[in-house]
Amino acid sequence: MEKSIGIVEFRSIAIGIGAIDRIVKASDVKILDAKSICPGKYYIMFAGSVSAVSSSMNVVLEESKNFIIDWAKVSNVYPQIFTSLNQTSSIKELKSIGVIETLTSPSILIAADAAIKATSVDLVEIRIARALGGKNICIVNGDISSVNESVRVGIEYAQKKDFLVDYQIIPSPHQDLYRAIM
Repeated sequence: MEKSIGIVEFRSIAIGIGAIDRIVKASDVKILDAKSICPGKYYIMFAGSVSAVSSSMNVVLEESKNFIIDWAKVSNVYPQIFTSLNQTSSIKELKSIGVIETLTSPSILIAADAAIKATSVDLVEIRIARALGGKNICIVNGDISSVNESVRVGIEYAQKKDFLVDYQIIPSPHQDLYRAIM
């Protein structure tokens, strides 16, 4: 069974909470995370087979479309996505760093997924709108050419939707930077 992730961000906390019930009743999915985020938004991330995630997402899109800020379905999810969401990534070698910052939780999941699928970078972390003023970041680590290409590919969706805040590529980070972000 292929693993897939669905993520949806609402402009209403109440609508978001109600959507959890509809998501899990629509198909066999597991809620990975659901909570209110700054400023007054709510997001839900859930996983399951591609068809189960699609089914649950379709129900939410149909019933709550006027309250949805952004949404995404990601198929063929690499295991790095799950570990970086839990902030349990283990980086073997410290190299160049790329940081992508977006305005929505779905756009950062799409950015992280595209970045790690584009080249052989390690995903250090995906941080979703907690204590970030509603913003989201993902951090990748790898050789400079891979980081450049991964960030370029990773920002495409957010740029197109006008959800990109900024990005940084740091070719030779100081050791203190590694300690600060890991």
